[in-house]
Amino acid sequence: MTPDLLSRVYGCMAGLAIGDAFGMPGQLTPEATRRAHGGPITDFVAPPPSDATGHAGLRAGQVTDDTLAMLAVVRSVLRTGGLTREAVAEDLVAWIDETDGLNLPYVGPSTKRAITALKAGVSPSESGREGWTNGAAMRVAPVGFLHAPDLEATARAAVEASYPTHATSTATSGAAAVACAVAACVSPENGLEDLIEAACRGADLGETQGVDSICPSISRRIRWAVGLVSDGRSEDDHLRDLYDLVGTGMPTYEIVPSALAVLVMADGDPVRAIRLAANAGGDCDTLAAIAGAIAGAYRGIEAFPQEMLDTIEAVNGLELERVAREYYQAVQRIRQGGNTP
Repeated sequence: MTPDLLSRVYGCMAGLAIGDAFGMPGQLTPEATRRAHGGPITDFVAPPPSDATGHAGLRAGQVTDDTLAMLAVVRSVLRTGGLTREAVAEDLVAWIDETDGLNLPYVGPSTKRAITALKAGVSPSESGREGWTNGAAMRVAPVGFLHAPDLEATARAAVEASYPTHATSTATSGAAAVACAVAACVSPENGLEDLIEAACRGADLGETQGVDSICPSISRRIRWAVGLVSDGRSEDDHLRDLYDLVGTGMPTYEIVPSALAVLVMADGDPVRAIRLAANAGGDCDTLAAIAGAIAGAYRGIEAFPQEMLDTIEAVNGLELERVAREYYQAVQRIRQGGNTP
């Protein structure tokens, strides 16, 4: 059965949150992950006490800044009926204030720097000019629904959502790639190749709209990463290539191409994509969040076992189904109104 739009919206948000929580205990290298957990991660687990990624003390199934920042962007749309950098900035600051985020070890450096600037009165058009890490790409996926299937409008919206904290060309390129991949999911005739093409188009559009920065072509790196995992070798070999060659760390030009390659490895299955990403090493929660969000938009909420959804709600109390329904209604209003950022 082809997922309807609500199923895709809910699947996107759930895929991001499940990927975030499932990848959260992953460690800096694939080998360290296996050592810490006695083998690959196959379920929600807590990080080890000696966790090197800033997640020590979190519970199995607990989400991190990937999910909370995504929900802040969603709240800004629900609150204002549209998407502007000013509203996104207000809700990101509110999220950081509510969680004492400036003192959380897993909130990224670009976000902390920009939020500090925003709280000091810096404009959201200036506060993110040094943000180059993956904090915009990790939170942007639901923005892809607002103007789908229009990739130019989607890329502009992704840039708008990125700007308060991550305004550099590499960050806006990666965010637009993720949002455009999600936008392509709305057309039921599209397959994985179409999602990759949309991501590459978004990456090129987003790159031109950010502040000049060191920005290896994310669209070319997406194609390269997908090519690396498209032969007949094992999943372990493919993940090793992503870790060693493309990278799975905090730079946007690493995590976004690798996440799209994981999507292809998993043939669009969100649970498989999340499990692969959780064991890839590096910034595993963000890798799994991005791959899970796109795959969730592609396959819909029906692709997730109910026990996964139940765990996320029991541990975090996010009310994702309610939020997704409200966001779906906002998406319908925005698309019917033809609004663009």
